[in-house]
Amino acid sequence: MPTAVRRTQAERSAATQAKLLDAALSCLVELGYAGTTTIVVAERAGVSRGAQLHHFPTRAALVAAAVEHLYAQLTEAYQTAFARVPRGADRLRAAIELLWSMFTEPRYAAVLELFTAARTDAELRAHVRPIAERHQANVYRLARRYFPEAAHGRGLDEALTLVLDAMQGMASTRAVHEHGPTAAARLAALHRLVAPTLAPPRGRRVA
Repeated sequence: MPTAVRRTQAERSAATQAKLLDAALSCLVELGYAGTTTIVVAERAGVSRGAQLHHFPTRAALVAAAVEHLYAQLTEAYQTAFARVPRGADRLRAAIELLWSMFTEPRYAAVLELFTAARTDAELRAHVRPIAERHQANVYRLARRYFPEAAHGRGLDEALTLVLDAMQGMASTRAVHEHGPTAAARLAALHRLVAPTLAPPRGRRVA
């Protein structure tokens, strides 16, 4: 019989953290921030309370790490999907539609939960803010790579900020507002607004 390969302590620790982070995300989506206690997360992850406290001593640290975990997964998924955009396609339209698909991913509700809760929770805000800022900076870096013709000056950052803020608002209200423009119509409007900056006509220089 083959001998089972024993995992190292680092591998066991990483596996435990992954269970806790995935459980925290599912709790945030299903139960909201108020219902996402460290005890509930540990039970859902199948991890002892002691192990949970060892890795994440507070609820704020746990849920913030869970969102950072989600951001990493969404970024990887976005890069993989964008790499499949065929030559000759409208890359800006594809970029906007793919970005919106990240905002409508069911687990993104966890981000919305924490952003709302952080407004009145100073401890949570202190954990979430640097994670959100790092993620946004990474999004800007990807945009400069995908649209190098628009990477000079402030136009790209301003256009991207508009897109991100608009999508954040759309994601926050999509479960409440049943009427008004469809998501497709709003994405088309965003495309029209930012196209002159991110996808200028050939031969035109971006300011």
